[in-house]
Amino acid sequence: MLQQLRDQTQSTPFKVLVVAIILVLTLFGFGATNIFLGGDPTVAQVGDFDITETVLNVETEREKGRILSQVGPDFDPNDIDRIKLQQSALGQLINRQVLYQTAADLGIKVSSDEVNEQLLTSPVYQIDGKFNEGIYRQQLQMLGYQPVEFLREYQGVLSAEQLRSGVAEGSLVPDWEVAEALRILEQRRDFAYLSLDVAAYAAAVEVTDEEIEARYADDRSLYMTPLTIDVEYVRLAVADLASDLEVDVSDEELSAMYEIDRAAASSADARDSSHILIQTNDGVDEAAALQRINEIAGRISQGENFAAVAKETSEDLGSAEQGGSLGLAGKGIFEVAFEEALWELTTLGQVSAPVQTEFGFHLIQLNNIIVTEYPSFENELPILRERVKTELAEEQYSDQLDQLERSSFDERFSLQTTAAELDLPVVQMSGLTEDFSPSVAEGDEPAASELLLSNPDLLQALFSEVVLGGENSEMIQVSDTESVVVRVAKQYEPMEIALVEVTAIIQAQLRNEKGLAALEEAKLDALTALAANTGFSEVATTLGQRWVTLEGVARVKGVENVPLEILQEAFRLPRPTTGEKSIGSADFAQGSALVVVTEVTPGDVNATTDTQLEQFRQIIGSRVERAELTAFFQAAESAIGVVRPE
Repeated sequence: MLQQLRDQTQSTPFKVLVVAIILVLTLFGFGATNIFLGGDPTVAQVGDFDITETVLNVETEREKGRILSQVGPDFDPNDIDRIKLQQSALGQLINRQVLYQTAADLGIKVSSDEVNEQLLTSPVYQIDGKFNEGIYRQQLQMLGYQPVEFLREYQGVLSAEQLRSGVAEGSLVPDWEVAEALRILEQRRDFAYLSLDVAAYAAAVEVTDEEIEARYADDRSLYMTPLTIDVEYVRLAVADLASDLEVDVSDEELSAMYEIDRAAASSADARDSSHILIQTNDGVDEAAALQRINEIAGRISQGENFAAVAKETSEDLGSAEQGGSLGLAGKGIFEVAFEEALWELTTLGQVSAPVQTEFGFHLIQLNNIIVTEYPSFENELPILRERVKTELAEEQYSDQLDQLERSSFDERFSLQTTAAELDLPVVQMSGLTEDFSPSVAEGDEPAASELLLSNPDLLQALFSEVVLGGENSEMIQVSDTESVVVRVAKQYEPMEIALVEVTAIIQAQLRNEKGLAALEEAKLDALTALAANTGFSEVATTLGQRWVTLEGVARVKGVENVPLEILQEAFRLPRPTTGEKSIGSADFAQGSALVVVTEVTPGDVNATTDTQLEQFRQIIGSRVERAELTAFFQAAESAIGVVRPE
């Protein structure tokens, strides 16, 4: 059951829910309308709602959090443009307020019962087909909302969604528009193309020695060796420190560590529980709620079934239908007082005394205890020994980091003293350039030094002005457990490459340029001839090529082995009149092609299946719906009144 909890948060439905809630947040927002008080400067105004600096700052932080959750842990938050982020957040706040207030003005509301029904029946909150409050609360906690706040805001979101749906459903797609779209999208074309290969034209041209020498002389800076350096570095790493350590730890110390670990693991044990809630609110004070929960406790102590009493009396709608069941949950899911009371129960079926939380008073029944299995001491012994070594190595690493930084700074133009003080080797490597990357044979792993020095931060430091001047670099933390100081031992300035060494390169460049120019000239002549009604065969003979003829080609499906650029040109060209042709050309990776369209057959609505017609209707409907929503929103914004910052 504990695994089910983990699986549920990794499941596709849960991820879909999170995405949906993020979209809802983006479109409508949670808590942006009534959880802030006035008193701070107004940034913008939407109808009767002031967007203050506090509101905007909170929304900006939420937007920043959403971005960071999507890009992953390696992304640097400092790379986010705060001004642009704030502008985006302000735009979203304004848009949401327009929708909220328009829905309210039109009297669009969703009842609390409907909200509860949607949550109770959502598979996202269920385990084994039953609503699980543990899962529900866990997900709300992840999103940063209390249940009462979530229900209130979700009710507003659903109202705004009803408004959007009402506008969208009012969009009509006439049959003629479907037929016209089908005529275009399902049309078929007869066309021919003739390919001109730039490599063939390049092979046919001549490049003289004089041309090669002239190109070389034009700009000799293009034919220089790169700046190359020999490097020295000192590396401090936890893994190296740990491998050198010999630690004598007694079995008693390891056993004590084992017991601490096992006790910590036991905190991951889970409890399957049920509860009965009597709420405290404006209409029911604590004394009345406590009296009521005590009466219910008396009924249970006299033998009444807990689940039956929960269905009858519990004011937690989410769990009452399930006999008060909260399902399986670990620590950290429930409020502290509730959790402590649940974990104090030790006997299955045992019921707690009344427990007070912010929601009211609860009776809690323990249904099951799931204990995490923990490995034996013998199995954990090698792991514990390695952990001791690693922990000691981490302490050494932390202590020696300052020494590495200070010593390498003081030594300035060498690393020998620093290495001796820390008992570390000075590693040397030759022939690095700014675009250095490890040279790895197929199936082999790159050398450790090559992999390290290909790190972008290290390369940037090595080719900085200070380090190229001979000084040691600053200490660079490659990871949480590895730091490096590098220096340039020797550098080799760029040198002019002799003409004989680059002759083949220059010759290939000139051949390609001449070949491309010859191709363009031949293509222009051919297009002119085709426009003058010269026969296809004559044009092909002149070019020494053959036409490829295709009939009934569909826009979407394409044709195998026909470059996409040619297909796009064939459908971009205008429809030819009867007996005429449309002429064009397309450029692609290998060269160019002449393209001639001879006939266009429109799509026929009568030859289209009902399924295809429905697909077209949905596509067009989506486009019309977006246009309708845009127009409606603009009108709503104008009616409500929006004052933006100047």
